[in-house]
Amino acid sequence: MEVKPITEEAFKLFVQTYQGHMHYFHDELFYDYISKVNETHLLGLYDGEELIGVSMLSATSVLKKFRLFTSHTGPLLRDFSNERLKFFLEEIDQYAKKHGALQMIHSPYQVYQLRDHDGNVVEDDARNNRELVSLYENLGYTHHGFTTELITEELLRFQAVIDVDKPLDDILKQMDTTTRYNTRQTETMPLELKLLDEDEYDKFIDIYKETEERIGFDPVPAEKIKNLLHTLKDRMFLVMTHVNVDKYLAQLEAEREAELGHIAEIEEKAANGTATKREKKRVNEHKEQLASKDKRIAKMEEFKTEFGTELDLSSGMYYYNNHEMVYLFSGSYPELSFFKGTNFATWEMIKKAKELGVKRFNFFGLTGDFTDQAQDYGVYRFKRGFTPYIEELPGTFDKIFNKPVYAIAKKLGKI
Repeated sequence: MEVKPITEEAFKLFVQTYQGHMHYFHDELFYDYISKVNETHLLGLYDGEELIGVSMLSATSVLKKFRLFTSHTGPLLRDFSNERLKFFLEEIDQYAKKHGALQMIHSPYQVYQLRDHDGNVVEDDARNNRELVSLYENLGYTHHGFTTELITEELLRFQAVIDVDKPLDDILKQMDTTTRYNTRQTETMPLELKLLDEDEYDKFIDIYKETEERIGFDPVPAEKIKNLLHTLKDRMFLVMTHVNVDKYLAQLEAEREAELGHIAEIEEKAANGTATKREKKRVNEHKEQLASKDKRIAKMEEFKTEFGTELDLSSGMYYYNNHEMVYLFSGSYPELSFFKGTNFATWEMIKKAKELGVKRFNFFGLTGDFTDQAQDYGVYRFKRGFTPYIEELPGTFDKIFNKPVYAIAKKLGKI
């Protein structure tokens, strides 16, 4: 095997055809952005003439002759093995040292171990790769730890994933009872999923920031979100769930009239002595449905009085590549939770993921604290309802190549 610099074209072709774990930091669209902001280096791992791995490094200058390097979630490898990874990392280090590396940071987008939807480790899963941590440490890297908190400077270590390369009915059956019911309920209402254009980015950011503050998450700067939207816009869906209350009222009134018709028909048959036992039993079901419609109509009138006719319910930001669709950020209005806007959007985007031919729907970050005391418990509870498996990533590693100079640079505030 051999590692050498590669062209942008070779890097992009590799990424375009890559089918493994690939973070949006690996995306060619992200490369187009970061290469205009930072010094970038593209390396390829070759087995003979075949390109079997790529690494995108970006660097910032420190004290003129030194550089701080990051690998943007680590190298991509076809037919992944720890042996290939080790060889590639050693060669990346040698390359970085020749180019004045002061520090290298990796946050590998590789599975450390699998957990079930309750957070329990699945011991015998073939995807477990607990050797990753020792592999990096043996190369001189410091592990930032098995964190279970929100650290905005680092990637979250846990992500909830469902496989969507199966029929929609099977995906529904996999959900827990409440999530399946809520999802089905959204199909009975005239909810709409609207795509937001670039001039509507602020709509999404406003609802996200309000949700972020309410939940108590560490704030993600609005400009960072907007920059990500602009950078990845060709592979991004920014959606808003919407309902027109008058349209729903008209639907409910029609359904109410239908129930009244069913009741009148059965009661007329009963009076004539022609009603069957089954029909006599069903009249109570229709009356229960009528009461439910009346209750919903009253509820909609309340919503209309308080909030108006055109209601935005929730908004979400979704990125996709060859491998997966990722549910990056979302926000919602709790006072409109009756409409289950987030369930609707999630279900519609799962359908979209299937249309795109990707095999996974990634609910993205969790802290890894699966107790009801967790800061993100509400978020975890929502994701858990889809019965995902949880991928635990190994975390972040860094290596200092010149400790005396690093200490000076840190003391001078350059790091």
